Amino acid sequence: MQKTTLLRVVVSSPEGDRTPEKYRNYWLARAMVNLGMIDSLGYGIHTMYLSQRNRYFPLPDYLLSEPQKVVLQIYGHSIDENYSKLLIERKDLPLSHVILLDRIQKKLLITNEAASLLRKEKLIEGRKPNYFVAASVADVTDDKAAYIRNKAFDDAHYKDMVVSYLKKFKKANRMEIENLLTPKLSDVLSDKQKKDKVKNLLQSMRKDKKIRLANRYWVSI
Repeated sequence: MQKTTLLRVVVSSPEGDRTPEKYRNYWLARAMVNLGMIDSLGYGIHTMYLSQRNRYFPLPDYLLSEPQKVVLQIYGHSIDENYSKLLIERKDLPLSHVILLDRIQKKLLITNEAASLLRKEKLIEGRKPNYFVAASVADVTDDKAAYIRNKAFDDAHYKDMVVSYLKKFKKANRMEIENLLTPKLSDVLSDKQKKDKVKNLLQSMRKDKKIRLANRYWVSI
């Protein structure tokens, strides 16, 4: 059975773990062979991964929800421009790294060990679970503003902003501090995560005796 959409192809096969000798849809299979996306015989999964990588597209998704059946989704478009640019620049990246980066661009979870590996090689940025593929070093993304919005500042930067605000205006309620910090927080955070971030920053500053609450207003100490 096969289903096609404008931007992707979904193919399912009840065969085993090898590419079958006979396909249900001959013409679809022949087109994919001609494009170098699958083998006519032998293992096809590895070939498809390499094919998509060489096109700088997202890697195929394999759904194994049904016994004796594999559903394959092939992307024909980009998801994250930084992912594609990184593959263009770093043709030496091991396939294992590409698979992890593909999960990042699809907003899927990766292990702490995998995140540490990618971060060490400066391939990702952001904080768990909101990692994102790092912007190209040789060709900084055309949308530099979007890159900066995604990149979080150090907590000390936000705390300094609060201290400076309180020194100038003497006091601030929670909403005023949220209005101060929220536009500066990473765009990869949800609205709730941004609120939690501000709350945690204030509690941390309170614990460090930098600020205190006075009649529902935050003031410097």
